[in-house]
Amino acid sequence: MRVLVVDAYPAAHPDAAVVRQAIEMLEKQDNQVDYLSLVSDEFSTAMTADERAAYETDEPLIADETKASAARVQGADALLFCYPTTLFGVPPRLKGWLERVMVTGVAFVFDNKQRVRPGLTNVRRIGVVTTTPHSRRATMRARDLGYRTLMRALRLNCHPLCRRTFVRMPVGAPAARFADRLNRSLRSWR
Repeated sequence: MRVLVVDAYPAAHPDAAVVRQAIEMLEKQDNQVDYLSLVSDEFSTAMTADERAAYETDEPLIADETKASAARVQGADALLFCYPTTLFGVPPRLKGWLERVMVTGVAFVFDNKQRVRPGLTNVRRIGVVTTTPHSRRATMRARDLGYRTLMRALRLNCHPLCRRTFVRMPVGAPAARFADRLNRSLRSWR
């Protein structure tokens, strides 16, 4: 299976090791892993005025960086998002990437009656590995925005039988403590 790992962890983040663990576990399962780091300077999170003007047209991808990301998404069988939870949701860099790449023609299409239809029918698995400073109770009270954004909203654009995996770990937890949990969660990704 071709897995695109979208990494939104800053390089110096203390929990960035979970991304390496996830990639190692996916490779042990004989998956082809394509790694995309969003913290590099190559990808801007802000949408330009030209991109905003093109957003609702038939050609919303005008920047080279968004075209490259869209091609990688369309070539993947699975998407794994790795990020530190920020204000109960996805960090701004990942949110910006989603808004700029998951556009008409990539994430969704319109049929001849102008109804929205899934555009990521190639994606049969979607997953999240995140670290959070919040308790489960506080996260649920805040309506778990990261889960809702990726596991519900983005999943609607994937294959109808798309399976989901969501792994939430506390910030600063020893990597070995959650290695088994991460392994169990990613074991069936084949």
